[in-house]
Amino acid sequence: MMKQKLVLVGLAFAAVLMFSSLVQARVAQSVWYESVPEGAEEAAYSVRSRSGALQAAFVNAVFDESLEIIGYPITDVRKEELRKFLAPKAKAYVLSYRELGSTHMADGYGQEMSVEVSVNSSSLRSVIKRLGFFKTRTAPVVYNPQYSGVQDATWEKLGRLHQLYGLRPDHNSSLILVMNPVGDTWELSLQGEGAPIAAQSKNLDDAWHSVWGQYFSQSTSPQPMANTSKGVLQVRGWLFPDGVEAFDRVLRGWVGSASGARLEAVVIQADSVSARWVVQTKNIDQVLTKLSEYVNGRGLTYEFQPAAE
Repeated sequence: MMKQKLVLVGLAFAAVLMFSSLVQARVAQSVWYESVPEGAEEAAYSVRSRSGALQAAFVNAVFDESLEIIGYPITDVRKEELRKFLAPKAKAYVLSYRELGSTHMADGYGQEMSVEVSVNSSSLRSVIKRLGFFKTRTAPVVYNPQYSGVQDATWEKLGRLHQLYGLRPDHNSSLILVMNPVGDTWELSLQGEGAPIAAQSKNLDDAWHSVWGQYFSQSTSPQPMANTSKGVLQVRGWLFPDGVEAFDRVLRGWVGSASGARLEAVVIQADSVSARWVVQTKNIDQVLTKLSEYVNGRGLTYEFQPAAE
């Protein structure tokens, strides 16, 4: 009977770990303020509620996950435009979350919230592809703009769209974008490579995303693979196995994907529990720094052995 119970517990624990490996967990922080220092600029203290801080944590987690998916450095301007694009829809990419707690800031006014956020990496990857990041790693996509009736106020928005999607206008390009405002509707048509792609919307951003999103989705360009570091991580000192499962989620958030931290073994002894992972990440130094902070005060020790070159 005891043996049967142990088998059932082992299967249940394995099932939990298997389920966890399907979810991309990431720890994000955000700061909110219950009050503002006298005479301070209100803009610097814009998040004034716990719910607002939670939403900001979602944005931070989704944005960080998107940079991991992109996998190569992008300009600060493109980062800013990507964050603006993702911010209003970030919650749609959150599968689940768990608040880890809050700490008071040294200024005496703010509180920093930590949230474990499980991001729908698959859906986010599709959006990143539609924004052109997988096709514009080495150079922007060049297109021939054929516009009519575009007002001066629209040019600034077009500049931001070029930055976000990785585009560069050039009248010598064979890829042609025809764009016309008709009444209160924008009509766009992309021509020159395969069948024309057309869209119309009262919102220029929506029409632009529809046309270019279809174009980039049809691209067969593979996602660039960044240089990675790989090795074996061993952590010791837990009292119970559920500590391993909790840390597994945190670790996968640090490395940016479930495949980047694969749990290899859990060893349960009379007085402690230890576990071993194969870790693959683009920034092992950052992961080890976070690991040092994590084990501090938890009674844990760790060892990382880099893989042979």
